Amino acid sequence: MPAFTGLKPRSCALLFATALLGGCTNVALEADTGALPEAYASDRELPLRPDVAPDQAPPAAFGEPPYANTLALKDAVTRAIAFSPALRAAFLEIDARLGEEAQSSVRPNPSLLIDVENFAGNKGLSGFGGAEETVSLAQTIELGDKRLKRLQAAHLDTSLAGWDHESLRVKVATLAAQAFVDVLIAQERYKVLGEFVVLAEKTRSSVDARVKGGKASPIELDRASVALARAKALQQAERARLNAAKRRLSALWGSSKVDFGSAVGRLGTGYTAPTSKSLVTLLNNNPMLARWGDEINRRVAQLDLEHANAIPDVTLGAGVRTSQDTDSTAMVASLSMPIPFFNKNEGNIAAARRRISKAENEQLAVRNELYTTLVEVLGELDVAATELRALEKDVLPGAQSAYEKTRIGFDEGKFDILSVLDVQRTIFETRLEVLTARANYEKARARIEALIGRDLNGL
Repeated sequence: MPAFTGLKPRSCALLFATALLGGCTNVALEADTGALPEAYASDRELPLRPDVAPDQAPPAAFGEPPYANTLALKDAVTRAIAFSPALRAAFLEIDARLGEEAQSSVRPNPSLLIDVENFAGNKGLSGFGGAEETVSLAQTIELGDKRLKRLQAAHLDTSLAGWDHESLRVKVATLAAQAFVDVLIAQERYKVLGEFVVLAEKTRSSVDARVKGGKASPIELDRASVALARAKALQQAERARLNAAKRRLSALWGSSKVDFGSAVGRLGTGYTAPTSKSLVTLLNNNPMLARWGDEINRRVAQLDLEHANAIPDVTLGAGVRTSQDTDSTAMVASLSMPIPFFNKNEGNIAAARRRISKAENEQLAVRNELYTTLVEVLGELDVAATELRALEKDVLPGAQSAYEKTRIGFDEGKFDILSVLDVQRTIFETRLEVLTARANYEKARARIEALIGRDLNGL
């Protein structure tokens, strides 16, 4: 009985590329669903007592994950999915709808009727001496394949719950990937600022030696000391930013404190930004849009059910009548059905038909919203890619060359400390800008891959 054996997650080719950082492994986000009850041609072929699927344990963990010395992107996404209470709730909704699906195909219960007539009257009908007793059973026979049509609509309801679970899972994974990038970038920025502090200390020591040798003014030592203090302040601020990013990432899987040491991985080196035209067809992979195929089918099934509800059901009854007066027994039978004179279910049919049109327009609205988001994020990716190319290919090499020349000139007495400090600050600010642009690129890329369900490297 395929309609009642439980839900299998929908396989929808959502290859959400969590390998945003080189060396990390892709995480496939997949969900399956069971087949529609197409094997049944009529509700008469449905089982009399459909099986209710047993409770299924949610595919998620409770509590908090153990402490990890290092955390890769795959681990961060896995933790966020595994410990998400929202995903547990979405899975339980699937389980609940499976129960409703089984209930939808249950036949109406038979009715027991006990009828006593001709008693407690006067004359010969006083007491129960002339009573007639009828015991009968009545069964409503649903016409128009109502059971099957209820089951089809309920099954699609279950399928929609599966799509909602999948949409939420993609959202959780995307948030985890972006938060992981924030941690990794903060670690890299902290490392760069640490090098800045070391270089500023060396510069101050060099200026101090020159001042003591009478080759430089004490004011140059003050300037070098200020540059060192500023470098240390920037590093301390970045340390605080790193701690905040780690707390934010840990909070995604419900941890009350940071439960990992450091993020491991490396940022990509790409500069490409595809066009929206090449990606728009891939939006069909997005579960927020893919669900609308089932949503429209569910509303069509609801329309079929409303048409079936307009067909009157027949109630058949049969029983035994006993007459105390004649001490006789006889069979009785009955047949009844409502006459669709006033209520032809026309209002519900019209409403169901209009909701099909509504769903088709909602599908277009969701597609437009996703396309707008795709264009917006592609713009962010293009801006980050353009900035990266300029910084890494033009600005950073020039700043490095200027620093080397200025350093040599300072040692030879050709430049003062202000020139050294200026190019020194420029090169480190450029390196920090490169990291920021790389973070923006990787986070925009994660959002695009979540929208299209594909790895951009495979396009």
